[in-house]
Amino acid sequence: MGEIMEKMEEILLERNWRELEELVLVGNKKATRSLVNRIYIKDGLGFWRAVEALGVAAALEEKQKKDSSVELVRRYFWSLNEESGGNAWNASEAIGSIMAHNPKECGHFNWMYANLLEDESLQEGVLWGLLNLSINAPEVVDPLVERVYPFLKAQDVSQRGLAVWIFTLMKAYPLAEERWEIGEELHKVLVQDKEVAEIYLEGNYYHFSISELLGKEILTFHAREYEQEDFTWNISVASSQKGLCWVGLGTPEKEEAEIRSWAQKRAPKALIIPRALPNQKIMEQLEEYFSGDRQEFALPLDPRGTDFQLKVWEELRRIPYGETCSYGEIAQNVGNPKGPRAVGLANNKNPMAIITPCHRVVGKKGDLVGYASGLDYKVRLLNWEAAHRHK
Repeated sequence: MGEIMEKMEEILLERNWRELEELVLVGNKKATRSLVNRIYIKDGLGFWRAVEALGVAAALEEKQKKDSSVELVRRYFWSLNEESGGNAWNASEAIGSIMAHNPKECGHFNWMYANLLEDESLQEGVLWGLLNLSINAPEVVDPLVERVYPFLKAQDVSQRGLAVWIFTLMKAYPLAEERWEIGEELHKVLVQDKEVAEIYLEGNYYHFSISELLGKEILTFHAREYEQEDFTWNISVASSQKGLCWVGLGTPEKEEAEIRSWAQKRAPKALIIPRALPNQKIMEQLEEYFSGDRQEFALPLDPRGTDFQLKVWEELRRIPYGETCSYGEIAQNVGNPKGPRAVGLANNKNPMAIITPCHRVVGKKGDLVGYASGLDYKVRLLNWEAAHRHK
């Protein structure tokens, strides 16, 4: 076990989940057991990485043995009733991580988990777990939001901050909006000359220091494939709470890296999380576009760029489906007649492919030049639109 523990410490130090996967998938049960032992002691960053790694390892084992994650969660609940001091084992954090990484298998434990909020020694761990579930499986948290209300007034700043994050994340979950109301949830949030922000909930105002809400913005991304006759499109999208801000045509891995790089400049304090539901509308409309049933998009947009880029992108969205426009014409329309090259650069920085149809911009003589995703994609899109324009 000593050798495994040493190896695990290296993995946790580097947050190297690929190497963790290699350990777990070769059937080395000592790997998961070492993580169970590792989180007995709450010692800062190493502890939190071990908690996260336990959830990852449980998900990997679940692929090999059905319901193994359920068995592990049950063991932790059982440990809380042991006279040997289960609370000291930080079981609330462990259960939260396992549930967050195995929501389909373990989501039914949500009410048992929420009941642990009655134990003061477990409250922070449970709130941390609910926060992670809000990121990975909001549908599991949705019925429990009322249990989090009291912590909006908690004296403990960590508990209060975790509760704020849970409500902020759940804001992006449509079903939750139908079940409970946060008026203008963060309606006076982070105005720089103010020291506090406000949440309005069930007729009451709750105040939080700005430091508790730093990084409040949430970007949700989702990727899926679309079949178009004999071709398969990989589409990745990302949305802010205001609207769609990214559509990319690369592989999901490439696009996620691109989104994170883009966000460093355009949304530097944002939390980027995978989530399908907030992006459901754009996904449905793209499905209609690729089936030939949609020629215009009706979506809230949140484009981010320089003033000139925003003007160019707005002009691009005026180009009708199935038609094209030259770089020079776009330059004239945005009041920069000598700037076709500048228009080309703005096109290249367009973060919303298809929705902001830079594929409809062509050279002066109609030649197909310049498309960030590749000219073959541009040709496919133009041919598709030409064939379905009068449908």
